[in-house]
Amino acid sequence: MLKKGGNAVDAMVAMQMVMSVVEPDMTGIGGGTFALYYDAKKKKFHAFDGREEAPSSASPDMFMRNNKPMKRDDILGPRSVAIPGTLRLMYQAQQKYGKLSWQNLIAPAIFYATNGYSMNSYTHDIIVREQDRLSKDPEIKTLYWDKDNIQPAGTLMKNPKMAKTLMNIAKYGDSYLYEGTLGQHIVEEVNSRLTDGDAKLTLSDFKNYQIKEREVIHIRYRGNHIYSFGYPASGGLMVSQTLKMLEDYNIGEMAITDTEPWRLMTEAMRLTKADRIRYAGDPDYVETPTHQLLNDDYIATRRSLVPKDGAIKGKPAAGNVTLNGKLPAEYQGYESRDTGHISIVDSEGNAIAMTSTIGSGMGAGIMVDGVILNAQMANFSTVPYVKGKPSQNSIEAGKRPRSAITPTIVTDKNGKLRLVLGSPGSAQIPGYVLKTIVGVLDWELPIQQAIDLPNIQYGTKIDRTKPYNPKGLLVEKRPFAERLVPNFEQMGYPVHVIPVVSGINAIEVKDGEIYGGTDRRRGSTSLGD
Repeated sequence: MLKKGGNAVDAMVAMQMVMSVVEPDMTGIGGGTFALYYDAKKKKFHAFDGREEAPSSASPDMFMRNNKPMKRDDILGPRSVAIPGTLRLMYQAQQKYGKLSWQNLIAPAIFYATNGYSMNSYTHDIIVREQDRLSKDPEIKTLYWDKDNIQPAGTLMKNPKMAKTLMNIAKYGDSYLYEGTLGQHIVEEVNSRLTDGDAKLTLSDFKNYQIKEREVIHIRYRGNHIYSFGYPASGGLMVSQTLKMLEDYNIGEMAITDTEPWRLMTEAMRLTKADRIRYAGDPDYVETPTHQLLNDDYIATRRSLVPKDGAIKGKPAAGNVTLNGKLPAEYQGYESRDTGHISIVDSEGNAIAMTSTIGSGMGAGIMVDGVILNAQMANFSTVPYVKGKPSQNSIEAGKRPRSAITPTIVTDKNGKLRLVLGSPGSAQIPGYVLKTIVGVLDWELPIQQAIDLPNIQYGTKIDRTKPYNPKGLLVEKRPFAERLVPNFEQMGYPVHVIPVVSGINAIEVKDGEIYGGTDRRRGSTSLGD
């Protein structure tokens, strides 16, 4: 699309539409998107929020039964479908900023849906992981099963229903979903699977959905400018807080192979994650203390909690920032598992970091007219109050759930574009982005070498290869990282050596040249001349 005279917005549409066909387990027009856009001509950043939205029938206690929260497996399915935003974001952004015809941008996706594509191994693994619920959907079963067996990775896949849907989207634009046939089919199919007591969808929910422009988070780090997404995409604030904490340490003078820089990144991010769990939410519905959390004095207070050596004992607590005289509840809830990211720079210097998701591998496990529907209602807090304290991420009609998504753009001290990056990976996303930024700005590594650094971070990893979800210090299964394990254990960390693989896609602009970098441990690719 760039070669045809299109710009970054045109390329975004074409890429996301193809991803909707070939990677429907993680992303698609049945889900939501956060896109950070840099307009080079106006030198202005835009944070476009196409996150999924709760239907008008949603209520704070809709996932409570007998005063207890429902289990995740009981929520996933028709109850978990929120109003998708990806298609509306792409259409409206392209109509305002794009150059090429809308129909031209949809053509590659139609081609793959019609003529076929090779199922990648990640899609296959997710279908295996989620097969008990996915096999119950007739469209999914028809597409991915050969009789009683899941089709293997590499199988030529065709999705004729998706091809027909895309042809109509090419003809009618986003109205085909939000005011037309596809939206009506989704409402009818989802509601047919719900009981009388469940929150139902309406076509009005689709018609009323709007893209919102959110706050752009901006900090300085090592003389560079870091731009990221404001709430409800909370990863940008996490990375910004963490970088501000790390700036007092001379990480660039520390050896990459030493334990200390990884310990500092881990402990700082443990503190910022606690803040995220307490304060992140939809700013249209709750007060969000973005500026207080980035205040230098507050950051200094949080930095003082990082031990001189070893790990913070116990679970780090969020800092105290009162909202309307109250402290919100620190309630974790569920996190999405699967996401996709693209980074783009065009010849005019426009840039896009766009992360999109349908949540939890194949979303709700429902396919309508070839489109996988999202499961983002499961990303709200199932419990509206904890010990009398309100949850920032509780369910309300029209509200958007918080996300760890972290689309990020970095410019140098003169405002010249330097990095465009982001990653899939659920709660691990902010850590992946942080490591890559530190690799480039502190250790002065080329972007590919920064991405190639091991992934070491604290949290819980969903790993279908284990009979449990490892929780603690997650150390990537690689010799470089593994040699640090004895030191981490001496510090008191519970360590799990497991596959910890990002999906980082990044672009570095250096000395007038553009360099693409991807996580080669996963199915990622950089393209361009």
